[in-house]
Amino acid sequence: MGILEEVNASYEKLSPVQKRIADFIFKYPDQVCFYSLKELSETLGVTEVTILRFTKKIGAQSFDGLNRIADHVGGIRFGDHDKEEMFQEFVANEKNVIAKTFEQVSLKDILSAVAIIRQSRKIYVVGSELVTGLCAYTTRRLLTLGLEALDLSNLSRALYNNYLAHATPEDCAIIFSAPGYAKHIVNTARYLDKKKIPQIAITDQRTSPIASYGTTVFTCNNHDLFFYNSVMGYMSVANALIYFSAMDNPEETNKRRGRLSEVRSAIGSIDFVKDGL
Repeated sequence: MGILEEVNASYEKLSPVQKRIADFIFKYPDQVCFYSLKELSETLGVTEVTILRFTKKIGAQSFDGLNRIADHVGGIRFGDHDKEEMFQEFVANEKNVIAKTFEQVSLKDILSAVAIIRQSRKIYVVGSELVTGLCAYTTRRLLTLGLEALDLSNLSRALYNNYLAHATPEDCAIIFSAPGYAKHIVNTARYLDKKKIPQIAITDQRTSPIASYGTTVFTCNNHDLFFYNSVMGYMSVANALIYFSAMDNPEETNKRRGRLSEVRSAIGSIDFVKDGL
């Protein structure tokens, strides 16, 4: 087994810091192959000793060996490959992300989170950058169930702060946080915890900065063949929460959806009224 295969095979056994180093190499091989030890250390915010230990752990004899691995990864990524083999590898990884995610998710936790969602006056959906699309998707699905949900991910900071200033313990927040861990998202989790507002934290590991503030915490596998993170696991957990929120009380869900239909019928679609009519 080659070094790259060994890294992939033992990825889940790597420490969080070692995973971050491995992910960075796979994401930016064309840069890493030219980095000095000091430059890579400063870029990742880890010590040079940490990088050297990682180097030995994956079987490279020196930092120069790590550079060569990065160069090799770049060649693999952008080289000429058998498309069928690439497709099968991609499908296998997507399936593995879902399988690994649900190895860490229990029905008890899903139902606990659903109880929080169903009992809340308003649901704030929070995230940034990579997960903003997921925030929009989750919010739209919750609104379709007749629940009062608000996507904060694409708001100006002024509006973001204003909405959270009015949040109460009768509300809840669904917070998505991927590695990189945006500082304002961590600060948001800390603030909501101080206000005793229930939080459903969806992140990559128990040591994630937002995990300690979660009323219910879901950890998702985020391995990707090309990019730094995959949100496939996050999406699947969100889908599970939405599905069980709908099925927890079908009669109440139908009533809420009925009220939405009544409003749509009364207001109509987005059309312009012609002058004089």
